[in-house]
Amino acid sequence: MKHYLIFALGFLICGIATANPIEENPIFKLFIGEWTGEGKLVDSDGHKTKVVETWTGKLTDEGSFVISGKRKFDMAEHDFAWDFYANGDLIEGQMKMSKPEVEQRFEVVINEDARSIEIKIPLGGGTTMTVKNTVSKDGKTIEGTVKLEDESGQETTSGKVTHTKKEA
Repeated sequence: MKHYLIFALGFLICGIATANPIEENPIFKLFIGEWTGEGKLVDSDGHKTKVVETWTGKLTDEGSFVISGKRKFDMAEHDFAWDFYANGDLIEGQMKMSKPEVEQRFEVVINEDARSIEIKIPLGGGTTMTVKNTVSKDGKTIEGTVKLEDESGQETTSGKVTHTKKEA
């Protein structure tokens, strides 16, 4: 009897230690599906850049979550992907972009109460981009805020992109 109890306790501890914080996270589940987004970014000189996106959010067989699609800044278009993966109990990420080609790790903060995912991406030269996506209560829209700061913490660009879930 003791052996079974020790085995069950060991299995439970191992199961807890290897639980994937992405697969069971209710916020990632809200990002599943096909989305379109529109908005604008404004730089410190007042120049406005229109943003249009189409993307898909999905859980992978490996237990990560991927957001991937196409984005247009005015007329320039590129592919992008954000790959969220578990590192123990933490969630980290990797951003990939084409034109310009970028591959960069990022920090992830998930706030279940606020229904949001915030990422901070170091872009080089001391510039940091912060993107916070908050899902509406009905799960049909995501309000995205974007902020770029230079090495001194001065905001250089900011804006909003509203994403709408495509009907199934």
